[in-house]
Order: sequence, then structure tokens, then C-alpha cells
Amino acid sequence: MARQRYWLEHVNFAGLGRSNVIPSGQAAAHASARRGNAPSTAIVNALQNEKRQFEEMILRLKKASPEERDALLESILVEDGSVKLKRSSPPPFTPSPLGPKKSNRETKSHHSDDDGISSDEDLDVLPFLSVDEGGKVDTFGPSSALQGPTKPVISKESPVTEHVRNQLIANAILQRQREHDIRCWQEIYGVPVELAIHLLDLHWNRQHHSFLLTYRPAVMRDLIQNGPYCSEFLMNAIFACSCKYSQRIEVRDNPVDPETAGGRFFARCDQILADQSLLNSSSIATLVGLLLLGSTYNALGQTSKGWLYTGYALRMVYDLGLHLDYKATTANAEDIEIRRRVFWGAFICDKLQSLYLGRPMAIHIRDTHVSRNFMDTMEEKELWTPYVDPRLPSDSLPAMPGTPTPIHSVTTFQQLCLLSKIMTKIINRFYVVGATAANARASLQSIDDALISWKDNLPSDLNFEPWSDNPLTAQARPAPNVMILNALYYSLVILLHRPFIADGHLRSAVAPASSWKRCTSAAKNITSIVLAYKSAYTLRGAAYLLSYAVYVACTIHVRNAAATDGSQPSENSSILSASLHSLDELSLPNSGVSKTASIIRKIMADNGLKLVSEPVIDIHSPSSLDLDAILRMFPSKSPTQGQQPNQPENFDQSYGMNPYGPEDLLYGTGAANGDGIRITCLLINLGLKEFS
Repeated sequence: MARQRYWLEHVNFAGLGRSNVIPSGQAAAHASARRGNAPSTAIVNALQNEKRQFEEMILRLKKASPEERDALLESILVEDGSVKLKRSSPPPFTPSPLGPKKSNRETKSHHSDDDGISSDEDLDVLPFLSVDEGGKVDTFGPSSALQGPTKPVISKESPVTEHVRNQLIANAILQRQREHDIRCWQEIYGVPVELAIHLLDLHWNRQHHSFLLTYRPAVMRDLIQNGPYCSEFLMNAIFACSCKYSQRIEVRDNPVDPETAGGRFFARCDQILADQSLLNSSSIATLVGLLLLGSTYNALGQTSKGWLYTGYALRMVYDLGLHLDYKATTANAEDIEIRRRVFWGAFICDKLQSLYLGRPMAIHIRDTHVSRNFMDTMEEKELWTPYVDPRLPSDSLPAMPGTPTPIHSVTTFQQLCLLSKIMTKIINRFYVVGATAANARASLQSIDDALISWKDNLPSDLNFEPWSDNPLTAQARPAPNVMILNALYYSLVILLHRPFIADGHLRSAVAPASSWKRCTSAAKNITSIVLAYKSAYTLRGAAYLLSYAVYVACTIHVRNAAATDGSQPSENSSILSASLHSLDELSLPNSGVSKTASIIRKIMADNGLKLVSEPVIDIHSPSSLDLDAILRMFPSKSPTQGQQPNQPENFDQSYGMNPYGPEDLLYGTGAANGDGIRITCLLINLGLKEFS
């Protein structure tokens, strides 16, 4: 500790701290300045290299264990008042005999996804950009044979944050006023303007606030001016995705079948993709349209098409260089705002699809060095009310709230970005092929701490706890995106803790009662949120993401009900029934949800559970959970031949399958094929069906 304190107090790096000790590169720069000469390029590069080395050392010290920290400090040399860092890695430390021994490969993979610089704004993107003879900037990195020798021209205008923000907000307000001119048109890309406006209004009211993929000022301006951020394909994608929220018969191919809503727009999108060869080149408009369609196809149960469309879009993210951030100036403010929003929207879609389908993600944490500082905050305080179709008779509409509520669109999206980064770690540690028990145990506490920290730091306007006695967190009616954000958080708590109960060889390492209580509490919270959503807005227009959270909660409720129900239905059965009824209602706009509901019903039937009709009196009242009975329901597993009890093993060995791969009950609920075999595997993994 003495060495560490001396080093931190006496070393001046990256402009931090006060000290007379100056690293060698800075000393050269000071000497050059005293001579009256500007520092040379070599000196500037040396300073930048030293700054990077010190930043890397700080990060390593911060993440290191006490043994690693001592080794790192030993590698730092102080000679004649100058600090020198060894370029080679510090000597490895000897792991504690109390912990399991890891191979180099396992240790490396365990940390590889978290390596990187500390801030999303600190990445130097210049080495990854290239300019061709025509001046076009492209994204070819240093290893590419296509990278041109010319560095792209970067504007020397210094960013003026407040001025840029005001410019974007003012422009957004002006563009919103100009949107009314469109109502005078006859049609929009062949769609009668009244129907087109209806579907656009639904989009801006519902799907837009999920991921902020469509930057409204640019999309609507370029619809009028035929600019690059709007296209016939994007408009038809918006129309197609909005139709599931519309109650108009005219949007259906078959007037009596709600599942045919938007059929002609989906077909038109396919035709435009082929006729205009849109997959042969990348554009923001095409990318956003593909992401919207991919998410909607997943919600409708067409998972293969959703997977492929989203995959094309994620490739375009890299082709357009959206993973490389730029500094916003007055000259490029709108472009940077759009690039940041689309990148993070794509990042979130990628993670959610990975959970839905149980397939690998495409964008990793190491690729997320894009700022979440969204400059246009015009929608942040905008008042939101549910969309009301002016053509529907008033007596057919549900009772709508009379007081609008702030949408908090930007801050909710920023918090969703942060939560999706934690989601990435959960997927990588617990829900990928080859995930190991050792990595899972080593990661549990740090990821749990990250989730708790996220919740503790959530802005009060976004913290929704309808069960709370605190009126600030039990606000009567926040906007839907705020409710869904909180529901997603609790579903991640379940996704994190459930593997430590569902697999026998982890019970000895982690107290199962504690993990199951966390899962049960989180599941009840999800049910409380969805019932509050239902009471405020109905579930007819809810997003698919809420459906997944409710499904995750049902997987916990059904086990509690099966373990505690006797001849009389219990509180757990009542909570399960309320959640399952909500899942049924959510399947109206998202027909793919009916499959997940059938999985829960299959589990109930195998365990003799029946739906109860009594209302849930108090979801969060103390309930008697027989944890021993619940845990006995999980299939026991004896050590494999030649293996000692409690010896670390690979999850792939469990039950002859990988419980954290496609067969897991929570990971990959949307697979389209092999449903009969798949559901049987799901029941076995959940512990509600014995081997036959």
C-alpha cells in the first residue's frame, strides 16, 4: 500500500494531480516550449503514447486483485524522478489455493469482452478511417489491404456542446411544425395520406420510443425533400411495423384475421429490397428499416426472417462505421446524433435478439466506444398520451388517462444502453456454448453488483416500483417505455441468478435459497409492473420486450406454484394466473408470444396446475415458500465418472445438453423448429419433468 500511495501521489499523468515529477515525454515538450519552438510531431506522439500507457496502467490497477496490484506496481520504475513503464505484461501472479485453477485460455476468454478503454468517448478512430481518391471516407482499419494512405480530413472546429444542443433542439421543433404540410398530400409512396399519417402517428407514439432508431426531424424532413435519411423502403417498414398496433380493418389482408395486419407492406418491403438491390450497399435508411422489420418479425414468430434482416442491419453498422464515434460540431451535429442513436439502437436490438433466439450476438462490448451523449433532448420532457385513432367511435375506446406524462425518451434510452451492456456480460458468462461453471461463479458477484449499481443510480423519474410505499417510485402512471425499462431490469436479475439453481453442480458453490429468493422477488416485481401497465394503458399496444419479461417471470411463478400448491390454489397460483393472462393479452399485437405462453401451460399441465380466476390481492404480501421443496424439483446430478464432487466442470456435461445454450428455458424462446422435442428439453432443464 505504501508503494501504491507514493506512486499515486507523486506521479503526474494525463494532466491529473500536482507534482514536480514529469514523465520523459512531457519533459521534452516543456524543454521545447522553453526554447520557443512548437513541439514536433514526434514529441506529440510520444506524449500521446505515454498518456495511453498511464491510462492502461490505471485501468489495470483498478481491476486488479491485491496480488495483481503488487505485481503491477513492481513493474513500474522510478528513476531520477521519471516514471518508466515496462512494455511487457507484468509477471503473472499465483492464484489463491482457495479458488479453482483456470487455464490461460479460460482466463483470457473470461476477461476478453470487458477489455477496452474506460470511456466511450476516448477512442481514437483515425487509424480505422480511410479516404479514397474521390474524397470518400470509408472504414478500413490498419490491417486492411484497402486502406488508403490519406488520413480523412477532420474539422478543426472545436465542439461547442451547448450551442450544438440548442441548434438540434431548435431544428427539431421547426421540423415538427413543418410535418403538418404532409397532410395536404394525396399519398405517401402509394399509400393514401390519411392511412399513412395514421401509421406514422402510431410509430412515433409506440415503436419509436423503444430504441430511438428513427430520428424524427431528419426522417420527416427527408420524406419531404427526398433526402438520404428517408426512403421508400424505410417508410414501408414503418407502415408494416405499425399495423400490428392498428385496429383498422383496412390494414389487414384478411379482414377477419388480425395476424394478417400489415401483410401488403411487408410484401412491399421485400419487393423494394429486391428491385432496388438495397442489400448491395449500406445506408442509414436501409439499416433502420431492416432493424424495425427484424424486431417485428421476431415478435410475430417469424424468427428466421427476423434473424436474417437484423443480421444484414448489423453488418451495415460496421460497413457505415457507426461503431467509430466522431465529435459533434455545428457542422456535423445532426449526422453525429443520428449515427450515435442508430448504433446504440442496433446494439440493443442485437442483445435482445440474442436472448430471444438463443444465438450469438454480433456487437460486443469492445465495439461500444460510441458516446451516449445524445444532444437533441427535445423529446425528453415531451408529454405523452396513448394514441387515439380519430376514426374509431369513442365508445369502443378504453378509458384513457386524462393527464399526460413526460416521456423521458432520451434518458430512458441512455439507461437502456447501459443495461444492455450488462446484458451482454450475462449472455457471455452464462448463456453461450462453452460457458463454464468456474466463469459463472467468478462473474456472479461482479455482474450482480453492476445490476444493483445501475438500479441505485437510476434517475428518480425513471425508477418505477408500483409496490413501494414511496410515492416517488410508486408514481401512478409513468410512460410505457419507463415501465418496460424497469421490467427488463428485473428479468435480467432472474437471468443472472436462475442458472445457479437450475444446475446441481452449482448448488454447492452458491447458496440456492438466496438466488431463488432473488428470482422470486424479481418475478413478483415484473408481474406488478405489467399489471400497472395493463391498468394504465391496456396491453393491446405493448412492446414485445414486455412480453419477454413477463415470460421470464412466469418461469419462476410456475415453479413456486408447483412446489407449494396442495388441494387448494395458493397465492403463487394466483400470481401465475395473472401473469399468464397478461401474456395472452400481449400476444394480440405480438402473435409470437403465444408460443411462450404455450410453454408455460405445458409445464402447468404436467404438474397438475390449473388457472385460477381470483384476483391477485397483494402480490408482495409475505408468502410461505418451501425452498427445500422447490429445490428438490430440480433434477439431481451425480458427478461424472472419475470426477470428484464439487469439481469444476463444463456446463455442456449437464444432462447431456448445454443448459445455457438453445435448450435453456430463458435463452432462445423463439426457435421455430423442433417444438415438440424442444419443449420436452425445456421441461427437463427446468426440473419439472423427469427423464423417461
